[in-house]
Amino acid sequence: MASSYSRRRTPSPLPGLFVFLVAAGSLGFAFYAQYVQKLLPCILCLYQRIPYYSVLGLAIISLLLIRQPGLSRGLIYLCGVAFAVGAGIAFYHVGVQELWWDGPEMCGGLTSGASNIADLKAQLLAQPIVRCDKIDWKLFGITMPTVNLFFSIAMAVFCFLAPRSTMMRTIGQN
Repeated sequence: MASSYSRRRTPSPLPGLFVFLVAAGSLGFAFYAQYVQKLLPCILCLYQRIPYYSVLGLAIISLLLIRQPGLSRGLIYLCGVAFAVGAGIAFYHVGVQELWWDGPEMCGGLTSGASNIADLKAQLLAQPIVRCDKIDWKLFGITMPTVNLFFSIAMAVFCFLAPRSTMMRTIGQN
């Protein structure tokens, strides 16, 4: 006997919502550390935030397009790519902190772009120099870039696996 209910698949917003909340919380923590705890970020710390901004936008669009499962899933996969890029930036930053390699010239103020002494003095007084190889914060002996490295890897894996397993559920079954 045929079922009177048709089977249709509707996407679950949970992966997109989870990814959005993680990115927003991560950026919130970074801003808290910067503005409340007065931990000034170096240029690599600022670069590590860029994937989180991207993920925020992609997750919002994914949630808005939840009725189009293919697009919504694709955007979560792109969030995974953004987190993987973030893991790469974090790995580079860990290497700079551990002195495995040199950081970019902007880490530590080696080049200023000033054309004279007065301009250089103004730049130095306006902005404190934050070195990329200086460790200002640790959690259980682990630096913030190291925490971000492992966190970004975990989120990338989640974003690559979650759309396949959780974004589609079958409703209308007997």
